[in-house]
Amino acid sequence: MTQYSARLCEGERAMEIETRLLEEWKANNDLLKFHEDLKQKRFAHFLTIQTAFLAFFALLAKDALTSVSMVSLTALFLIAIPPLIISFYFIRVDTRGRAFVDTANTRLLLIEEEWKSRSPDSFFSTYQDLFAVLSRRDEGTVQKYLSARKLDGDPFKALAQSKSAHASEHAILRMFWWLWIVLASLSALIHLIWHIIYGFGPMS
Repeated sequence: MTQYSARLCEGERAMEIETRLLEEWKANNDLLKFHEDLKQKRFAHFLTIQTAFLAFFALLAKDALTSVSMVSLTALFLIAIPPLIISFYFIRVDTRGRAFVDTANTRLLLIEEEWKSRSPDSFFSTYQDLFAVLSRRDEGTVQKYLSARKLDGDPFKALAQSKSAHASEHAILRMFWWLWIVLASLSALIHLIWHIIYGFGPMS
């Protein structure tokens, strides 16, 4: 009777651990999705803001080319400053957002590792497999997925080698940062050349 009670307690304890791991896995998965969704929304807002500034810059540049004046050249330079600052801010925010996403993702990996060690016959390996395929590029795991798909000319292996959305989005953020640096520098250079040619007096 004592052995039966001990086994029953052990089974209940194992179920409690699995329930706790499942609840923690779900909570962290929801947290990961929240941070991913927030990151995507911030990126969409960034593109909207930058597109609006680019359109405004193009209009000012068109006016500056048709009727060059100190006002138009100064406006052309000044309009590049706000989106430059916004790009710098969004790069900082994106880096922090990537840290939150990667931390939540890593926490899921740790939960799955603990689950596997406690319940070798019943555990989740969702993020272990994703990480093995998309981050470590593990050949064995990739081949396992290819075998499961059973497709002729399957492009899955090439797709698994692609860069992450993290890296692509961050590259776009940095592209806008450098774009506005170039545009601001060109505007300042044109402004300076105009002053050198026509002097620093009032311009028509």
